[in-house]
Parts: sequence; structure tokens; C-alpha cells
Amino acid sequence: PPLLRRPRPRRSGAMAAATAGVRGEGKRALLESPSAISTFSPADWCAPGNANAAASNAPVPEGPETGSALLFAAVGLCCVSPMLFGFCISFTSPTQITMEGDSVGGILPPSRLREFTPNLEKWYASLFNIGAVVGAFSGMAMSERFGRSKTIAFSAIPHLIAWAGTAFTRSWQVLIALRILSGWAVGIGSVVTPCYIAEVSTTRLRGALGAANQLSITIGIFLVSVLGDYAFVVDYEGQTFSNWRQLSVFGLALSFFLLFMFFMPESPRWLAKTGQAEAVHGNLRRLRSSASIDSEYNGIMSESTRSSTPAGSFAGMPGGRPLAHGALAVAPGSANEERANERGGSLLSKYRMSLIVGVGLCMFQQLTGANAVMMYTTKICKQAHMDNAELAAMAAMGAQVIFTAVACGLIERAGRRPLLLFACSSMALSHATLAYYYVAMGHGWWAPSWLALAALGIFILGFSLGMGPVPWLILAELFPTDVRGAASSIAIAVNWSCSFLVCLFFEPLEEAITPQGTFGVFCTLSVACFAFVMVLVPETKGKSVDEVLAELSARRSGGIRTAREVPLVAR
Repeated sequence: PPLLRRPRPRRSGAMAAATAGVRGEGKRALLESPSAISTFSPADWCAPGNANAAASNAPVPEGPETGSALLFAAVGLCCVSPMLFGFCISFTSPTQITMEGDSVGGILPPSRLREFTPNLEKWYASLFNIGAVVGAFSGMAMSERFGRSKTIAFSAIPHLIAWAGTAFTRSWQVLIALRILSGWAVGIGSVVTPCYIAEVSTTRLRGALGAANQLSITIGIFLVSVLGDYAFVVDYEGQTFSNWRQLSVFGLALSFFLLFMFFMPESPRWLAKTGQAEAVHGNLRRLRSSASIDSEYNGIMSESTRSSTPAGSFAGMPGGRPLAHGALAVAPGSANEERANERGGSLLSKYRMSLIVGVGLCMFQQLTGANAVMMYTTKICKQAHMDNAELAAMAAMGAQVIFTAVACGLIERAGRRPLLLFACSSMALSHATLAYYYVAMGHGWWAPSWLALAALGIFILGFSLGMGPVPWLILAELFPTDVRGAASSIAIAVNWSCSFLVCLFFEPLEEAITPQGTFGVFCTLSVACFAFVMVLVPETKGKSVDEVLAELSARRSGGIRTAREVPLVAR
């Protein structure tokens, strides 16, 4: 709360003269050394010898940041967005045969469920990614202007329209348009949700809560597989087909929960960026159960100041609570926001190494075959001549949920880099095994069906522990608040573009160079990803953005100093 103002004591003439003398000296000092203005910091207020030091240095009960129940509720609610991400992207896995009109046991699906030819269904699955690319850019633009929580809540609207239309329309053209619309909604959530989670989390919880984003994606994938294969089905002439229209109604119901994000606390870092200092303190108080939040509050305001304001500029003191030094209120729609946007390009160039790491990880997340394996698991199992391909694919999806849940607890203990390196190794081994399996089948060598399932399990283990959750998490740890939105939207747009290419060309590539050749390509890309992580990706566990940027700067210059040995702020 603002400091209580006390009545000022009446001063004697001598005291007034002395005070005036001090003020005069201060004014002359500022005129003689204008740089003193830009070098003043909140820490100087409590410097030894300052008259306010005694009061400001009074002991304050500080402890580790701990999250409140509202923090976990807000993160849990916003994780409905990545759950819909997984639900949407794997929607075609159980429904593909029915939507294409393929026969099962010589029986075609009901006419009301046959909407596509095989070629059209491929575009239906792939064009989803184009909508997601657009959503990645527009979503972050909206979140920068209206806030993270409100943007996530807004994404419920296109989800509701898309799922309602999918449940009832009979036009394949409209179905494809609605698929692109749902991709747009998922793109918005995919770029804003990781930012929101990282910005409301405590440092100690950032890894676990960040991994919850990927866990929710895997839950969505598992849900659509279970419901599409076992719950929402129709018996027709002795055969069972997935009723994707009823499955769409479930997606419609799930989307409603996102609307409650309108009532969740806004990101304190976004509020600091927009100059709402009093709201920063209030939301931190709601999101933390710590006795004191002053240290975190000062850190957020200082970061906002350093990253978004030219030295020497000053802001007001809204609500009686001063902004950190140099803070410039960047209210949405203001002239300050326009100036900040003009600086966006130069700021992104300043963080070129961070952008290379973020974009590279998002690109490799898709080019190593993740979505291809997830979306075509059932088909891979059938090609491996497994007795019950659907059940095997279901087991793979369930394993993905379990391993990702393990990653939530492991990511803060093991660190980001070790998990990424383990993931790349596991995925390369998996692809190499699948390549061998198909070669062995063609030549009559030893190739038991469990070998293909084991390879899928190894892939899912590695991906779930490393390449699944870490790229989403590390994006929020590579950039300061003022460029996090723009940089994340670029990286995630690249991610969705690569997903589009993989989903569209996986089957044609498989036909052109055989399955073993395709998995050989994915194996090579996994090895390339291992080298990329080894050379360029820093460890971000438990580090501030300044420390991560310092380590990247040292890597770029070829230095061997650690992040803690590199000066964080140039003086």
C-alpha cells in the first residue's frame, strides 16, 4: 500500500536555511552532471549515507516465492488451451478412416460421416497448420495490446464456432474453412499460453508449470484417441466407425472453459510493460502466498525499465506507488506504445542469438517427425502388422501422457539441456529402429512386431521428456518481456509452418523414398538437433533472463566465462 503521509513538523529558520542550501547544492550538481539523472537507480535510495537508508533497510520478512491457490487455478484453466491444441491436431487420427469413407471389413461408413476423398482429407489435416501460423502472429499482437489472459479467453470464440460448425455442417468446403478457423484459435493459444504461464509463475515453479503446457497437449491427444475410438462411435452393418460429429460436440463443450480466463489475474510483467504499477503489485499479491512480494515486484519493474525505456526518461507514480527507475508507461494505444513498436525490429536484432535458439528448437521439434508419428500412429501400427493396431496406438498415447507428467517434476531437477540431449538421442534411435524394421520386413530378416512398438515407445519417451515441453518453456526464458511476444510469435509460426510441411508431405515422402527412407531422414534430423543443442542452447534452469542473455553473449563471442561471471548490465 502507499506510504502514509505524516504531518510535516514546523521547521525553524535555521533548519529551513540548511534545507534550502542542500537543495541548491543538489540542483547545481544535477546541472553540472546531467548523467546523474540517467544513472540513478532505486538502489541509490537505500545507499549508505542516504538519509532514507535507515528506514528503507529495515528488516523485511523475505522468503522464497510461493504460489497461491489462485496461481494454480489460473494455470490449470489456461491449460485448457493446449488441451484443445492436442485435441485438434489429433482429431484426424481416429476419424480419418470414417471421414475418407474407407471401408472396414468391406462395409463403408454411414453417408452422413463420409465427407472427403483421401486427397481432401489430407488437406483437411494439413491446412489446420496454416490457420495456426496466422494465429501465432495475431495472437501475440492481441496479447500485447489487450493482455495475456484476455487473449486466451478470446480464443474460445473461434473454437466454439469451429466445433459447432463441424458437428452439423455437410459441406466439405465449410469443414475445411472451420478447420482453418480452429487452427487460428490453437495458434493464438500456442503462443500466448506459454508466455502467460512463465510470467505468472515463481522462479521455482516455472519449469514444472511450463511443462504442464505440453502435458495438457498430450492429454488432449489421448482424449481424442480414447473418445474417437471407443466412446463416440456408431455401429453400422456390423462394423464400428468413429462418430466425429459427436466428438466435435465434446470439443465444443471443452472450449467453454476458456471463457473463464476473463476472470483470472493478468500477467504482472505485461502490466509492468504497460505502466500499471499498482496493478502489478495487486496481482502479485493474489498470485503469491509469500509474506512479502516487494523483492519480486522491484525485479519486475526493473526489468521492464531496462528493456523498454530509454535511459533518463521518467514516468509518473500511479496510485502513489512509484515505477522503477526510468519506467515509461506504455499504455495500449498510446504514443509510447507506437514508439515501442518502432523499436521492435532493432530490439529483435539485439537478441539475435536468442532468436536463433528459439526458432531452431521450434523447427527441430517438428522436423524430427513428432506430428507425423503422433498423427499416423495407428497407420504405422497397421503397417507393422500388429494384431490390434488401434489398441497399440492407444497405449502409445497413454505412455506419452505418463512420460510428460514425469517431465513436469524432472525438468527443474535435471535441467533443460540434458533433457533435450536425451530426447534427441532417443528420437534418433527410434527412427533408426523403425527404418531397420521396414528394411528387415522387405528382406525377410528378423523383425518382430513388438520392435516397431518399442521404437514408438522410445520416441514418445524422448519427445515427452525433452523435445515436447522444453521448446515451449525455453522460449519464455530466452527473451525479456518487451520482445518476448514478437520473438515467440516468430518461433511458433516457424513451428506451425514446419508442422504443415511434415503433415502434408509425410505420406508422399513415404511413397517416394519408402518408409525406411523417410525414417532415415528423420533420424538424420534428430542427430542434427543433438548437435544444435550441444553447441548453441544454454541451460536456463533457475536463471534470470539477464543471466541467460549473458551466457548466450559469451557463447557468441567464443568466451568460456559462465553467465554469473559476465556483467549483466553495462555501466
